[in-house]
Amino acid sequence: MLKIYCGRQLQMNDTPLSIELQMSEMIASRTAEDRLRMAGSMFGAGKKLLEAGILHEKGSLSEGQLRAQLFLRMYGESFSRAEVVRILNSLPNMQWDQDD
Repeated sequence: MLKIYCGRQLQMNDTPLSIELQMSEMIASRTAEDRLRMAGSMFGAGKKLLEAGILHEKGSLSEGQLRAQLFLRMYGESFSRAEVVRILNSLPNMQWDQDD
């Protein structure tokens, strides 16, 4: 089954509804603190995967360049080009090529 994801992308979902419901129930049974810890852990893991992909694709980058590339991968489609430029220019230690 294909789903619209964030209004932009198609995502495959082959998980049976019964399993989705079971997972939802398991997560809902956790404390708010546990759910927050899990979300932080998943975000951290996703960020590491993005970093690895960026470094594999672009080679060696400075910390500021990597931060800019992470921002673009994670949030770049959420803003207009002008907003992206304004945001990246306002963040400290951000190094980026405006052709990205």
